[in-house]
Amino acid sequence: MPISTYIAIIRRHWPLVVAPAVIAGVISLGLALLEPPRYRSSASLLITRSEDRRFDTEDALAYDLPAIVQGAPFSAEVSSALALTGVSLPPDQVRASLGASNQRRVVQIWAETGDPGLSEALTTTAVALIQRRGLALWGDPAATPDRPLVNVVVLEPPGPATRTNGWTAAAVTALLRGLAGLLAGALLAFGAHYRATARTLPLREGGG
Repeated sequence: MPISTYIAIIRRHWPLVVAPAVIAGVISLGLALLEPPRYRSSASLLITRSEDRRFDTEDALAYDLPAIVQGAPFSAEVSSALALTGVSLPPDQVRASLGASNQRRVVQIWAETGDPGLSEALTTTAVALIQRRGLALWGDPAATPDRPLVNVVVLEPPGPATRTNGWTAAAVTALLRGLAGLLAGALLAFGAHYRATARTLPLREGGG
């Protein structure tokens, strides 16, 4: 079927094409603007071994760190460290706020909450804890604060928290969902066209 035929179908059924896109975009934008503000602070770390220089070992440490950061024991330690600074945050809330990912030996850690100051405090505390505890976080009993057995180089220190669900993010999400709605509307238009064609074919054959 030539492209011109598809264009003609879309033009003929344009309300069916546009409606899902408008509905999806408006609902997405409305829901996003109703959400409470969320703020994220992040840091980037380079993880290397202080004694064992094998790259595969270092990669394994960085690979494991995101799971450690998001684990219950680490969250409990961060909660206790925050309490010493006068910030009260239960371990389960710490765990829900912290996140991490890695790319080879570089690990990015972030904290996302409704309070920018709390996000920054969480990220800063998490980084300091990793530096202080070292391989003890991986279960090595030989690691101590004076001899952590792992080098943690802060490539990007915890920065000021930025809002993650502001107008820009809401507009981008609404646009993407609107495009998805546009595609769904085009499929509905083609379906309506083929159903109408299928109904007329028996009539034409019978009339012939």
